[in-house]
Amino acid sequence: MTYAEAVARLTALRGGELAGMRPGLERIQALLAALGHPEERYALVQVGGTNGKGSTAAMLAAILKAAGRRVGLYTSPHLVSFRERIRVDGEPIPEDAVVDGVEALGTLVARLDATMFEATTALALDHFAREGVEVAVLEVGLGGRLDATTVGRPVVTILTRIDLDHQAVLGPTLAAIAAEKAAIVRAGLALSAAQAPEAAAVIEARARAQGVPLLVEGRDLFVTVRASGLAGQRLECAGPDWRLEDLHLALLGRFQASNALLAVAAARALGADAAAIRAGLARVRWPGRLQVLPGEPTLVLDGAHNPGAAAALAAALRELFGPAPITLVLGVSADKDAAGILAALAPVAARLVLTRAATPRAADPAALRALAPPALPVEVAPDVTAALDAARRPPTTPVVCVTGSLFLVGDVLRALGGNENPWPVETAAASMGRLGPGDAG
Repeated sequence: MTYAEAVARLTALRGGELAGMRPGLERIQALLAALGHPEERYALVQVGGTNGKGSTAAMLAAILKAAGRRVGLYTSPHLVSFRERIRVDGEPIPEDAVVDGVEALGTLVARLDATMFEATTALALDHFAREGVEVAVLEVGLGGRLDATTVGRPVVTILTRIDLDHQAVLGPTLAAIAAEKAAIVRAGLALSAAQAPEAAAVIEARARAQGVPLLVEGRDLFVTVRASGLAGQRLECAGPDWRLEDLHLALLGRFQASNALLAVAAARALGADAAAIRAGLARVRWPGRLQVLPGEPTLVLDGAHNPGAAAALAAALRELFGPAPITLVLGVSADKDAAGILAALAPVAARLVLTRAATPRAADPAALRALAPPALPVEVAPDVTAALDAARRPPTTPVVCVTGSLFLVGDVLRALGGNENPWPVETAAASMGRLGPGDAG
């Protein structure tokens, strides 16, 4: 079996690349049992929430690596290469390990009718065991209570900001969504971002019911942004009995401060010292999330796919670029709140180019046109290449921002890189080099 055949076998499973997730733990438990329960061979950290969970997981993994721990990182979806989902010490899973993992799962995934996400999760956990990781950091795929990453007994669980998203699956209210996400709190130590009152109450109740100590941003954990710009941010983080000043965070956007605080608190609970925390935060990169690629025009990539993330992106664009005119290249998935996303971003846009990612999930850009403010100049482009061409034609703006979907951002990165090589998550990662170390910031 070749690597391409192995990935094709995974994407052919239920859900494939379109959804890939189906609530329920029976199938992942059966897969892990067949593999000898690899999840029991290392410490588990599970990161849930609505926005920022991937960034938080990446920051924590970078810190733990700097602390000398062998660390696995499991995230989704990927931007360019399937291999981005599974990393050990920042390095993506080798192609032959993907083949070995798919062969190890054999026909069991078909017998169980497992989804792509379930099979990939099992493959990742098995790979981590084979590679001898000490800590595995797992980003929740969807919700939490019935997500395939909710396995074993975590030593730390993290909940980033919870917002409205996936209501058709998780429930119509913030409290219902919070209940699904807070269910990952079941052992060890729990950490939570500052939440809306209805979400905070659900998280507090879950932690009490499980007898899990809970540290909450704004009550037990605190972060202050001392400086912020295109070179990164300077943060001060503090907890019940500790304080770290003048931390340099390479990731952009003030919204990352809360995520960094949670990563720092988790790292401290896992034994990382101040030097490792400083080194990890300074080196971490998270492609496709407020990623700035210098040039003319400056290109900003951000996978904001719900109104909360879009509002955070709009604030970040104004902070980073001031009143500079911005061309917004927008494409969303058909199941997303396109009106809410566009309402949050339209005020910072001088021009709007509507397009679609190369996925069946993408909404028709022509249908989105009616959602744009009447005074905003709008163009429609059939794909990301045409959209970027349109964005660079007069009347040009000094900044072009591509957003609305991680699939769309992945299309841009693939077009820029010209291949399927995984994008790095640290400045020192061996795979860096296509656009230069500073460009993944």
